[in-house]
Amino acid sequence: MAKVIVVGGGPAGIMAALSASKTNEVTLIERNNEIGKKLKLTGGGRCNITNNRVIEELFDKVVTNKKFLYSAFYTFSNEDLLSYFKENNLEYKIEYDEKVYTASDRADDVIEVLKNDLRKNGVKVLYNALVEDLIIENGEVKGVITYSGEKLLSDRVIITTGGKSYPQTGSDGSMYEVLKKHGHNIKPLYPALIPLVIKEDFVKNLQGVSMKEVVISTKIKKKKIELIGDMIFTHFGISGPGVLKFSSYINKHLENGEVEISLDFIPEKSREEISQIIRSNPNKSMLNNLRTILPQNFAKEILNLLNLTEVSIHDLKKEDERKLIDYIKEMKLTVRETLTIKAAMVTSGGVDVKEINASNMESKLIKKLYFAGEVIDVDAETGGYNLQIAFSTGYLAGCGY
Repeated sequence: MAKVIVVGGGPAGIMAALSASKTNEVTLIERNNEIGKKLKLTGGGRCNITNNRVIEELFDKVVTNKKFLYSAFYTFSNEDLLSYFKENNLEYKIEYDEKVYTASDRADDVIEVLKNDLRKNGVKVLYNALVEDLIIENGEVKGVITYSGEKLLSDRVIITTGGKSYPQTGSDGSMYEVLKKHGHNIKPLYPALIPLVIKEDFVKNLQGVSMKEVVISTKIKKKKIELIGDMIFTHFGISGPGVLKFSSYINKHLENGEVEISLDFIPEKSREEISQIIRSNPNKSMLNNLRTILPQNFAKEILNLLNLTEVSIHDLKKEDERKLIDYIKEMKLTVRETLTIKAAMVTSGGVDVKEINASNMESKLIKKLYFAGEVIDVDAETGGYNLQIAFSTGYLAGCGY
């Protein structure tokens, strides 16, 4: 029986260990005193396990290197994952946008299932153990060296150490330096699924105002990027599900400078319809009329910004009305930067996919070395897609085809 070492006890590592344990003796190395630490944070602690869309639609939600994931997604699909959890008596539910959560809204239930299965399949888990280096001879990995100086030999090594987001969970990016040393190219790391810092000061006055189904768009190098989703104004800028998704498409471009974005807060209504609403009841204030389609705090701040608070509807000039509608249908904001990578839900960047065999996740540079999960240069939108990437690539890497 061959020996397999898996480095990293997140979703990718756990699934890789389970997959490999069918025909191998497996050791899972985890630097924390528990597995699945980051898994506990997903879905706000409820654990957004995966997404229930048909497998073909999952590719549309991958931001970086979607073609690389074909073999992984089709070898172990979202259907396969849900069947696995069902077989292990985990109850789940499907919510808005096909997001799949545990029925109990507890991430701990997922971790318990995975822990029990590791035990059942005889996977040895080493807790509080940190890998310092790889043992490589004649272009082939032979094992790992821990920080305590212990050499652990194996026939295969699977790296599932995550990216650089949420370093308190153990994914601090330290494995990238080891891989670089052994010749792997690491694509630049960027925060993904992260709030955006806005240059304009007036957004601070909108702090706490949340908006539903906002169209967020920009144009970069003549390419239009447009998404729809919920958002919230914060003391530093904007956040919320729609903004987090959008951030993954502009994070790399922010390296070259600020990015101007446009927000349409009422995409279902035309400018003409909003004009009619503004002037619908001339005996009432503009604020009263706008309250029928916008949060009061938002409408109040926009009127204040344009010095229109005291202006009656009878005295509203066409030019001022146009500016007001611009703020509702085409608010221009300047994204200065994202929050730091420590606050990112996932990391964009990582091991270059050109150096990994997509059909089995094996390194093209070092024999018997495999990769899975966020350590690879792949990332997706919110909605359970990143966890599915972790489980799918983990399963495929564990197979050892």
